[in-house]
Amino acid sequence: MTWLITNQLAGQVYSHWLIPYWNLVNRLSVYLLIVILVCALKKSLEKERVSARTDFLTGAFNRRGFYECVNLEILRSHRYQRPFTVVYLDLDNFKIINDSLGHQTGDIVLQKVVGILKKQIRAIDIVARLGGDEFSLLLLEVNQVLAPKIASRINEKLLQEMHNNNWLITFSIGVVTYLKLPPSVNELIGIADQLMYEVKRLGKNAIKYKVYGN
Repeated sequence: MTWLITNQLAGQVYSHWLIPYWNLVNRLSVYLLIVILVCALKKSLEKERVSARTDFLTGAFNRRGFYECVNLEILRSHRYQRPFTVVYLDLDNFKIINDSLGHQTGDIVLQKVVGILKKQIRAIDIVARLGGDEFSLLLLEVNQVLAPKIASRINEKLLQEMHNNNWLITFSIGVVTYLKLPPSVNELIGIADQLMYEVKRLGKNAIKYKVYGN
């Protein structure tokens, strides 16, 4: 419209009175087409960005997304000196479910686990599937006093759901509260991972706690 009005005020002469309005329609069409294409491209890029960080089966963060979140929390922790907790958990006897009831049931189990984990934490906390039947939580500003209580409550809810569905699954859980930071993200997550495997070696179906940086 501005273009049309400017041409008219400038005294531009057309061979037919419909031409300026025809030009207006063409310009508007091109503009709208560009807007639609840009919006579609933006939506597609956002979808790809989310997909690259999300586990397709459960909707939780994948390993890449979780590592990015931990990196951000490390930067925040350096600045504000606030503790945080990483929970690393593994499903005991999950292979038996896949072998006896099928992989479709196994997928349902994994989805149920993520659903419960999300309900038991805050919106600011992170749930991730790190691969197979291993999951991790990033609990922001959760100290060594709160961490055992939260982990115990989560384990109780998970076991209750498994019992309700007659799934013979328990959970090996390692919980690490970081008061100081290890040298790298890999080492930070590895400490919680190692703690979880200690539970596995000692008989499974338990929670082991550790405070890093005392």
